[in-house]
This record gives sequence, C-alpha cells and structure tokens, in this order.
Amino acid sequence: MKQKKYDLKTTILSNQKVAEDHYMLHCNCPEIAHSAEPGQFIHVLFDAGGGLLLRRPFTIYTIEGQQISMLYQVIGEGTSILSKMKPGTAIHVLGPLGNTFTVCDDLDLAIVVGGGAGIASLMLLITELKTRQIETSVLVGAMNESRLLSQTDIQDLGITPQIATDDGSVGYQGLVTDLLSGLLSETSKHRITVFTCGPYGMLKAVANICHKFDTVCQVAMENRMGCALGVCLGCVCKVRIETDSEEFEYQRVCTEGPVFSAPNIIWDI
Repeated sequence: MKQKKYDLKTTILSNQKVAEDHYMLHCNCPEIAHSAEPGQFIHVLFDAGGGLLLRRPFTIYTIEGQQISMLYQVIGEGTSILSKMKPGTAIHVLGPLGNTFTVCDDLDLAIVVGGGAGIASLMLLITELKTRQIETSVLVGAMNESRLLSQTDIQDLGITPQIATDDGSVGYQGLVTDLLSGLLSETSKHRITVFTCGPYGMLKAVANICHKFDTVCQVAMENRMGCALGVCLGCVCKVRIETDSEEFEYQRVCTEGPVFSAPNIIWDI
C-alpha cells in the first residue's frame, strides 16, 4: 500500500542560522509529522517574489508534535532566498516522499556517519535508534568548527558523537571515514549496520570500507531533483539489478530512494 502524500500550505514558525551557510526552519505540518519516517523528505515551494517556480527538496530533520523542521545549506539562489524568509511567510510543503531506512531489532550496533549537511538526513534515524534502545555510534564530519552541524542535538539524545574536521578545529583532524575504519577495526560487535549520508565521494568511501569489513551499509543519496515524484528522471542513479551483478538499471532517488543498499550502487567516481 502506497503511503499517502500531503500537499500542505503552512507558514514558517522560525528560520534561524545554526552554522556557517546553514539554517534551521520549523513549520506546522500535522499530517506529514504524523506519517513521516526516517530517511524521507519533503518538497517545498516558496517564492516571496523571487520568481522561483520549482519546489526544492529537503530532508525532514526532526518531528515534534505537529511540527517538522528542516536543516538546509545555502547553496544557490533558492536557498539564499529561503534563508531570508521571516516567520509568518507562507510556504507549500509536499510529503512525506521517498523510502526509509530499514532498522533490524537484533542489531548489536548501529553506526551513523554524516558528512556536512548530510547529517540532516540522519537525525530522525538517530532519534528512532535511541527510542528503540539500539546501541548507536554517531560519526560527524565537517570542514571546520564553523560548519559543524547537529553536535548539540545529538548530545541532547544522550549520544556523544565522534567529530572529524578537515582542519582539526574540532575533534579528529582528517576524514570522518577514518573514524569509521577505526571503529569497525576495534569493535567486537557482530550484527552491525552503517547508515550514512553526505557528499558523493564520502558515500563511496563509506561503501568501500563497509565492503572491506563485510558490514551492512545503507546510504541516503542526495541527487539533485526536479519533480521529486518520479516523472522527470532528473535524479537517477545506477543500481545493480542483482547483488554482485554488473547489470544495472537507472533508479530514481526520489521514489526508489533516497535510501539504497550500498553494495547495489554502481559508483561513477
């Protein structure tokens, strides 16, 4: 049975800068809040006189009662305009969209790896893992301290994240994938799943590390989207028809994804 999608007109409750070039927006979307699951996203239409005709996709960051939030990065004209919108401004929110992460009850350890703004796609998952009392390690990567995201939110869930920054301004100096390799090398746990979202190159590296350690890995892809409804085919990625097969098909990140099993992705770089 297909999950129902809602197209809601709502208003911005808050829209605040939380890090360099990153903002957190809250709005009331009761139907979406009650039905969304970890990994899913929304498609947002906003204009404010800017002539923006296309919706923008954003991951659902948190759900609190009837409110949802989204953590977004300013990377173009649309998100730049959005970052300047004040509380009370009307927006249209379509969702929930896409598939979800799969969490098995018998996990010994869940490892969550977020790179940059990719951590936004993982916060609902971290919350669910905590609620289900599954042991969870969270690894967060950022360029530097000014672009570090979600550290306090993760700590508020009772989890101390391991941090990696390119310049060493916080935590380990180096790549978050180095932390993942170290953790998988040292753990005595057997039933482990790695959940990850971030830049494409990081996702490929995480997938390769998990393959080396024979560890299950689920990746949330962040391909650019047009319609987010599976019509325009602008967000496709190569996915193996069968595991270990070189035969592939193009699947839509907006509908068959955004969450995929890492071994099924054919990485182009």
